[in-house]
Amino acid sequence: MDNQNKSCSVEDQPAVKPCCVCKDEKAQRDECFLLKGPESPDCQSILGKYKECMAGFGFKI
Repeated sequence: MDNQNKSCSVEDQPAVKPCCVCKDEKAQRDECFLLKGPESPDCQSILGKYKECMAGFGFKI
């Protein structure tokens, strides 16, 4: 039996994790949701900025 070690290439792993990007936008979104509720019109523009930021890193929300 062949017991070769398979190494992971850098290409197999994502460059960044979703939790590690757009931290400022996420904090603003979370604060708005807590204070005004997720359905608030004020939060929708903040949510849009967060989604746009995440999309810039290749994450689809």
